[in-house]
Amino acid sequence: MNDALAPLRARAAAAAFPVDGSLRVPGLARPVTIARDERGALLIRAERLDDLWFAQGFATAGERLFQLELAIRASTGRLAEVFGEPALDRDRFVRTIGLHLAGREYVETWTDEDHEMHGRFRAGARAWLEAMPAAPLEYELLGIDPSLPEDPAPWASCLAWLGWQLSNDHDQELLRARIAAAAGREAAEILLPPLPADPPEVVPGAGAAVGGAGRGLGSNAWAVAGARTASGAPLLANDPHLLALHPSPWVELGCSAPGYEVRGVALPFAPGVVIGATPHHAWGITNTSGDVQDLFVERLSPDGSAAAFRERWEPVVVREEAIAVRGEPEPRRHVVRETRHGPILEVAELGLLSPTLVPTEPPAGHAYALAWVGRRRGLRPSLARRAATASSFAAFRSAVVELDCPGQNFVYADVEGTIGFQCTGAYPIRARGDGTWPVPGWDGEHEWVGWIPSEALPWSVDPAHGFLVSANHRPHDDTYPYLISSDFHEPHRARRIAALLAARTDHDVASMLAIQRDTRSLPMRRLVPLLLAAVGSRASGRRGDALDRLRRWGGDLDAASGPAAIANAWVAAIGRRILEPWLGEEPARAYLAWRERWVSGALPALLEAGHPRADRATLLGALDDALAELERALGPDPATWSWGALHRLTLAHPLAQIPGLEPLFTAASVPVGGDEQTVSQTGIDGTRGYAAAVVASWRAVFDLADPDRSVGTLAAGNSGNPASPHWNDQIADYLAGRGHRLRFGRTAEDGLRLEP
Repeated sequence: MNDALAPLRARAAAAAFPVDGSLRVPGLARPVTIARDERGALLIRAERLDDLWFAQGFATAGERLFQLELAIRASTGRLAEVFGEPALDRDRFVRTIGLHLAGREYVETWTDEDHEMHGRFRAGARAWLEAMPAAPLEYELLGIDPSLPEDPAPWASCLAWLGWQLSNDHDQELLRARIAAAAGREAAEILLPPLPADPPEVVPGAGAAVGGAGRGLGSNAWAVAGARTASGAPLLANDPHLLALHPSPWVELGCSAPGYEVRGVALPFAPGVVIGATPHHAWGITNTSGDVQDLFVERLSPDGSAAAFRERWEPVVVREEAIAVRGEPEPRRHVVRETRHGPILEVAELGLLSPTLVPTEPPAGHAYALAWVGRRRGLRPSLARRAATASSFAAFRSAVVELDCPGQNFVYADVEGTIGFQCTGAYPIRARGDGTWPVPGWDGEHEWVGWIPSEALPWSVDPAHGFLVSANHRPHDDTYPYLISSDFHEPHRARRIAALLAARTDHDVASMLAIQRDTRSLPMRRLVPLLLAAVGSRASGRRGDALDRLRRWGGDLDAASGPAAIANAWVAAIGRRILEPWLGEEPARAYLAWRERWVSGALPALLEAGHPRADRATLLGALDDALAELERALGPDPATWSWGALHRLTLAHPLAQIPGLEPLFTAASVPVGGDEQTVSQTGIDGTRGYAAAVVASWRAVFDLADPDRSVGTLAAGNSGNPASPHWNDQIADYLAGRGHRLRFGRTAEDGLRLEP
């Protein structure tokens, strides 16, 4: 511990959420108890359901107040009020895409139950502001006071922000356009190739089961039928992949009230458990990766005041946003222009962990307008209750299929032996086009003309092969009549999971945990032999030693692996050598920000075709680049090199960016294995070297033979307070692939008692 930070740690401890005793809290009808398990999960027992939502809001604010307020500010474009000029461009972008307006739209569609649930949750969170012994340390360091709005719209904007993070695929359209402008359309088709077909066991809704019985951010989920488990009852595993941030995007909870008994994880800004299990069933989720965004190329009038549409001019709607900036007496004016298709984007995000904003560069005299499902259709709070209280898979499907944005794949298992899959989301039907390129906005031929019927979304129940896998890949086969997306994630994680599940019929919790930690890379097992064949065996010295190590390597991206470090550094150097002269530095950087298509599709295809840009001299020059980079980073002795030394996972609070506060606000900085295409997903942000940018934010395995044998672990810890014992007490379990028990029937016999 850094002694200089001891006073700050003490002040953080003064704001801790209490673990025992009693508090009188206005707003409750009956007493509520909040206890903890050994890893700090909040175990809430209430006599009334409305008191449960209130207590969840109260406890969430108690552990995550600053995170909660920051989420509301980020999703409404109000970060500059706290952080000043450095946050202004981010606020402008959020105001442009209209997350704050989406929150208002969502609230207008909420049912009475949605308003009741979220109203009680907000009331509980705001009640903590009156009960807290001190404001969290972040407020003191920033010199601001805590503030949570009463209005539901800013909170609903957090749901829009979640939908934005999990939406596709305007970024891919823009990338194709940038590559085509730099190097021609053929280059875009080579570098962003079609996805490979999947084996039947990987596609949940294969064949007649569809509709009949059956990029960065992603997730894995799978369910195994009793015929393939040691107990004879199903198992379900889930590890949602989100940005590597801290505090966790999830709050671990156990909730008990009449009619609602569930254990799992919740969002910090909404009531109920989003992923979890009841005594009857368990469910996990993965992002569908559906195409819910289109870029329309608008032909503008000379003064920019109108956009052409079907041989007439339509006025461009102008919206002025006032953005308060800390230290400035007057707010900044930000003008947003919108066409019939959506807001005009002048900048777009590049990168994952700390994205920068870069110009969109439309053709001269034109602009890009964004159509996005999530602007008006989002997640409703009542989904969490309906999913947990479903009495059968049919009832569960009816509950979750109402989710519009972000579209998710739900994997299900219950104590009666059923396993199931349901794709959800609102996906547009286009009059023309497949959503992969920006389309003319002026001809009226590419409009959204309807929606894929919810009853036609892919689903499956009890497949003959005994398991269901969802890993952000295409969730249907080639007979499916609708277009959900052309830009799903590559299927390699799903294929690896399916192979491991098919390999045995005695699966248990331990085997599920082992699969979640698997770091074998199918793309690298294909790519490295192609590279070795292309450069041949005529190499000696440092080159020869590196190539010999790769020939003996099996493609396991274990953190301790030296060949894994060589392979990844080589592939990155090849990308720079080939793509920068071909595309230009900035388009190449944008393409390699998320390297999935490069490693899994484009580079292998170039090698197999003998493309002149991937000639032997280029590959060997890139190998020299890679070895020099590894020597600079890891030292001169290749025997000491390891993938984990390059590929580190850092889980840090936003205030860890303040010099001197890094030790206090960094929950973990550790070597990890894997990459974006291993089951143990640790996707790389290509703009930040080899750092792990996207990781399993929570791992859970639910045992339907005995729910008390279920286990889970967060990436670091359940508390947002750096002085809490639960700030980062799960990182060792996370790295080792262990989990703590998610026991039922232990929801708050003792602990903190909230009295009306």
